[in-house]
Amino acid sequence: MEFEKLNKIRKIKRVWQERGTQGLIKFLYQKLVFKFRNQISYQRWVAIHRLTQQDITTAKRQISQWHLRPKFSIIMPVYNVEATWLKKAIESVINQIYPDWELCIADDASTQPHISLILNHYSKLDSRIKVLFRTENGNISAASNSALDLVTGDYIVLLDHDDELAIDALFENAKLINQYPDADFIYSDEDKIDTKGKRFDPFFKPNWSPEYFYSCMYTCHLGVYNTNLIRKIGGFRSEYDGAQDYDLVLRVVEQTKNIYHIPKILYHWRVISTSVTSGEQAKPWAYIAARKALEAMLERSSYPGWVEETSRAGFFRVRRNVIGNPLISIIIPSAGTTINTSSGSLCLLENCIRSIQQLSSYRNFEIIVVDGYDIPEETLEKIVSLGVELVRCTEPFNFSMRINRGAAKAKGQFLLLLNDDTQVITADWLQSMLELTQQQEIGAVGAKLFFPDGKIQHVGVMILAGNPGHVFHEVEGDHPGYFCSNIVNRNYLAVTAACLMMRQEVFQLLGGLDEAFPLNYNDVDLCLKAHQAGYRNVVTPYAQLIHYESASRQKGLKPGEWKQLNHKWQDYFEKLGTDPYYNPNLSLKAPNFELF
Repeated sequence: MEFEKLNKIRKIKRVWQERGTQGLIKFLYQKLVFKFRNQISYQRWVAIHRLTQQDITTAKRQISQWHLRPKFSIIMPVYNVEATWLKKAIESVINQIYPDWELCIADDASTQPHISLILNHYSKLDSRIKVLFRTENGNISAASNSALDLVTGDYIVLLDHDDELAIDALFENAKLINQYPDADFIYSDEDKIDTKGKRFDPFFKPNWSPEYFYSCMYTCHLGVYNTNLIRKIGGFRSEYDGAQDYDLVLRVVEQTKNIYHIPKILYHWRVISTSVTSGEQAKPWAYIAARKALEAMLERSSYPGWVEETSRAGFFRVRRNVIGNPLISIIIPSAGTTINTSSGSLCLLENCIRSIQQLSSYRNFEIIVVDGYDIPEETLEKIVSLGVELVRCTEPFNFSMRINRGAAKAKGQFLLLLNDDTQVITADWLQSMLELTQQQEIGAVGAKLFFPDGKIQHVGVMILAGNPGHVFHEVEGDHPGYFCSNIVNRNYLAVTAACLMMRQEVFQLLGGLDEAFPLNYNDVDLCLKAHQAGYRNVVTPYAQLIHYESASRQKGLKPGEWKQLNHKWQDYFEKLGTDPYYNPNLSLKAPNFELF
């Protein structure tokens, strides 16, 4: 706890140094208001979504009509837990709406006498409860494997000895399995619960998001796994104790694509002093084990690399070795516009090219500027002297057409679409994007863009009810996002073409940018084509640029653009239902991960 307090003091000091006294006061006030508002919002949400007796009756009627009745084996390793929490954990299983379960408990040689009394009591109370008493302490993986030996069910469910399942947890999983019998791995949303039974801090998760998963063990609770698959991969491994479930799932997802997410709170994670929920220093070895599990994953991967820490404990940056030294073709449509800034006039194109050439640590790139014979002669001379290739168009401005023209001239295996009103901040921006783009399963890779005042311009695009919107648009640049979404790699349905990298072969396969979108939504359309084709799109916050958004052309949509996008993608939007990287419990008003 002392370490945690010291970290908070350091953060406050850093904010004060960066923003001054008034900035610090504003930061602390906003943080307090945000925390209070979220607590109030969630209590309201819980009241609205609480199950009624009618809901339970309806669920039981559905169960009686199901063709599939999967049996769930809940694995619960136990060691010296307080009697109150152990009883609540067991009773949360007994109270399940869905009846086809067994609770497989392995006591890891507890020294507290109440443990055996409680376990023996419940095993006699309900024949579905199986108990094994280990003779020596082996820690959580060994105990979990002992519980696994008791399993006879189709699916394994992981429950910690001081947590609780929601009453409909198994029902919702059985319901999904009836719809998707091929399911191998199912995870749900979760929240925390205090010692007085108050629920708080919900985590409404995205659908399967590999890049986010390689940043943190976000699937966590409730995790449900095909029993045969768990046995095939060898169960739990003691060398990863503390992050044994992370190691388990890292191996599970290498074996199957049948991964499903239930966007409902089905698990309540107890906050007590011995739990990782109580703070970073409760179980520091858990984060060490998580890093070790990621490093083992990289050793097995087709894209090996290394793991780096981030500013948040439990969140990591997985780096991938760049394969070879491929040429990147940077395509910049431009009119050579000059704007006025607080420091004087600024030619956006010259500034953009200068930042690329001076700051980029990755050097194998070419720059292709596409214009409509409107770049001033003075600027033309400067950029040509810098070794830039010029492609000229006589047609009226059409962003998509100009990018396609530039791509046709590109020699690189990788294309980087870039607005001329951007300025590179991070030296390794090209490597950061390239190490993701080179992966065959990935389509578009976007960057983290800031307005000149430091606020966020782009960290990903959500499409809510047919409306594309930038997440956390115009919030403070250091805002961590929703469960650190702004500071780690994360999948999104779309990214902005203001800075977008894609393999040339994928760009051509998708037909390039649709020239029917001359100004807006051409990037959203490209990303949707990639997603529909089976690629996933990613934003990396480690590639950072300033974006003088729309400085070189007028802001806003033209008549019919939104309608055109929705007409083209109506069927796909209906198939998706909601943006897979958002959560249907969250508000559609704005893509800021709020409940109301």
